[in-house]
Amino acid sequence: MITVDRVSKQYGKTLAVRDVSFEVDRGEVFVLLGPNGSGKTTILKMLVGLLRPTRGRVLIDKLDMGKVATEARERISYLPQRVLFPETLKSGEVVHFYAQLRGLNSGTGERALREMGMGDVGEKFIGEYSGGMLQRLALAVAFLPKADILIMDEPTVNLDPEGVLQFRRVIRQLREKGKTIVLATHLLSETEAIADRVAVIDEGRLVSLQSIEKMKKAILPTYRFYVTFLELREAWVKVAEENGAKDLLTDSRGFTFSTERIEDRFKILNALVENGAQIERFGTLEPPLEEVYMKILEKSHRGDDVGL
Repeated sequence: MITVDRVSKQYGKTLAVRDVSFEVDRGEVFVLLGPNGSGKTTILKMLVGLLRPTRGRVLIDKLDMGKVATEARERISYLPQRVLFPETLKSGEVVHFYAQLRGLNSGTGERALREMGMGDVGEKFIGEYSGGMLQRLALAVAFLPKADILIMDEPTVNLDPEGVLQFRRVIRQLREKGKTIVLATHLLSETEAIADRVAVIDEGRLVSLQSIEKMKKAILPTYRFYVTFLELREAWVKVAEENGAKDLLTDSRGFTFSTERIEDRFKILNALVENGAQIERFGTLEPPLEEVYMKILEKSHRGDDVGL
């Protein structure tokens, strides 16, 4: 659906985006994740034709954005990082205006407002809105068109928890309908909640492109587990360590530990039971995305391969 082919963007002597390539499939939620100033917004602007690449090309549904931009943009709905609306208008007037631009009926705008929890604010002027309400309105406008591709820059900025949940629900519904969604964010919680694949951007370079599950396995291959007991005894810590447990941390009910191989957990569990331990619970601990993300950036800065 989207092809980014060896794209670079240079401003004077500054190379903001460096030889980035990736493809996004139909019906996929694709997230550009990276720190502020890493080049995410520049990439999105090249996807929608607001910037021309210095080198490389962008294809939207096989249409070259550099050659047939108008036709390619008809397939896209775009939410920029900052959106301004006239303060003397009301939300209904704004969505009605954008619906008319897209050739949509007025009911489409009302539905978009309801989806973002704005069905009861129609009489307030936009100048009275909070930052979160402005972002909800911007999302409602972005969700208006029947575009095949939705591209969004920091879409959950200023949203309260209820607004974030409403946004995620709409995104999942759009994905089920086969829409292609690309968004840029620096929020790890948002990435983990909705992404099918994650492209980590750092200093204008694509340093990792994987699903979150594969990313965690590739960057943090050590397996971590937890075990709780009806009664914890100090001797069982030694038993676990003697049978391969590493980085063991105890609390009042049990401990967590790591192993190099996932099958080592059974050896440790059997040894504990043989030594009289009454195990209450046992399970696998998922590595937090924050830890994985920081490992990727550390490896990127060292020049190590982190997986594409």
